[in-house]
Amino acid sequence: MRSLLFVPADDAKKQLKALASATDAIILDMEDSVALAQKAAARIAIADFYQLDHQQKTIVIRINALDTPFWQADMAAILPFAPDYILIPKARSGKDITTINDLINADSQACYKTKIIALVTELPESIFNMASFKDSGEALTALTWGAEDLSAEIGAHTNKDSYGKYFPVYQLARSYCLLGAAHAAVLAIDSVYTNFKDNVGLKKEAERAKVEGFCGKMLIHPNQIDIVNSVFTPTTDEIQQAQLIVDTIENSSSGGVAQLNGEMIDQPHYRRALNLIKHATGKPL
Repeated sequence: MRSLLFVPADDAKKQLKALASATDAIILDMEDSVALAQKAAARIAIADFYQLDHQQKTIVIRINALDTPFWQADMAAILPFAPDYILIPKARSGKDITTINDLINADSQACYKTKIIALVTELPESIFNMASFKDSGEALTALTWGAEDLSAEIGAHTNKDSYGKYFPVYQLARSYCLLGAAHAAVLAIDSVYTNFKDNVGLKKEAERAKVEGFCGKMLIHPNQIDIVNSVFTPTTDEIQQAQLIVDTIENSSSGGVAQLNGEMIDQPHYRRALNLIKHATGKPL
């Protein structure tokens, strides 16, 4: 999943456009994109969506946060369809993951298919609880982060400076997401880039995310899909170099340490190369 496009759960027109797009995954959003008065209608719309041909897309459903009165009805509505992933917003700690994980395991269909992605930086307490996401449930597959809700929580006027760079507190949250994902042995997915008309800025942010260790990026507009897919698709040179590292280490006679083009390589290089090859083959999360 290089690209994950947000679509309102109650907007059939946008859902059809998303299905026809090149996005790898569609996030049917039952939370921020849906007005309070439309929450029940969104659950019905989810059922309508599953009557469409969606087999070529990975389907993620973002439920409402677990500190709202909506999430239980959300889960009851979506579990019969066994979505590929459930995105938990404002995940406060591993306990929230365990709660959803247990509901998935209790469903006869979802237990074989449905996984969890958790948004883990939208609340200050979530960042302080980052280590708790490890071992919070076998369905947890990825962590992602967001700056918009966090900026509202701390009373900030904005989360970026005049140059479009995140202020330190949001860079910290982003780093915690990466570290938390590594600690929990799951993947990290980068946050949205809100200025959907700024292709240059989007590409720079996506390229940095890829280098730092994120496997993909959430999107808010179809215009962002091609750029993000391109950035997160390993190049032929990258794949060949990764395979060369793997072959060199595996054929080494010195316990997993070797020389390659005048550089010493060892197990960290080997693991990174294996991860890149796995990502390039398109294996699921």
